Amino acid sequence: MTNEVQTKVDKLYNEVCSSVEQGAFPHGVLVECQNERDGELFARFIANCLVCRGHNKPCGVCQDCIKAQGKGHPDIFETDGKKGKSNTFSVDAVRDVRDDAFIVPNESDKKIYILKNGQNMNEQAQNAILKILEEPPSYVFFVIVTTSKSTMLETVLSRVQVFSLLSDEEQITDKELAIVKNMVTAILNVNEIDLMEQTAVFLKNNQLAKTILGLLTEVFRDALVKKSGFERDFRFMQESEKVSNSLTAKSLMQLITVCDDLIKSIDRNCNNNLLVVRMCYEFKRAMGR
Repeated sequence: MTNEVQTKVDKLYNEVCSSVEQGAFPHGVLVECQNERDGELFARFIANCLVCRGHNKPCGVCQDCIKAQGKGHPDIFETDGKKGKSNTFSVDAVRDVRDDAFIVPNESDKKIYILKNGQNMNEQAQNAILKILEEPPSYVFFVIVTTSKSTMLETVLSRVQVFSLLSDEEQITDKELAIVKNMVTAILNVNEIDLMEQTAVFLKNNQLAKTILGLLTEVFRDALVKKSGFERDFRFMQESEKVSNSLTAKSLMQLITVCDDLIKSIDRNCNNNLLVVRMCYEFKRAMGR
């Protein structure tokens, strides 16, 4: 972890302590992290703070802290939502959590649910958790851990406070995310008009073009990894899965090459108008059109 990220994380830890001490901690939070282990540690710290009965939370010496730190507190629950062999965070797992949330706590005056692998929640599962996020019992707190908030529905994001453990370079703006999603759709549909509309934004901003091409490269590479049979957490989980299911490994390799070549063209200060024309042409060619 770089000094920049460590400083940011330290501030977030202090923010959590202060918010809990003041009784102002939100009932729904989302922890965004590149490394799931870091995200889970932060989520457990939040849970520890919430159940702590001492001063300067977490005090580390009260019985609730001791149990929380030993992962044995009866009112702190962790789940990755998996059912059977599937890696998906299932809607049934969310429903189980939702039902259990209405049972009062055992020992603490609070009940905390740590939902890991949030990036693996499909739309149905997210809509299921949204129902209780909107009106949770007063004693219930939800901590969703995900490798990217971009995998979450806007309706869910509007109900949670986001704690991002990512560095500034790793974070993606809403504008960039929207462009990536729209371009993936346009490329898969080989829709020239849609491609032209999406790439028009690059006419006066070749640095944005470079950023988006880098993100598209990530999507295509992750899709290739997924197609090879390897399961891991991807920042663009939904897009990578869609691309992996739609394209052959050969097409994915061609798209990665196209993105790399276009980035090199930007580094050579190519004309923006020519860049956009070439981008549309090369993506169509890579798709065999």
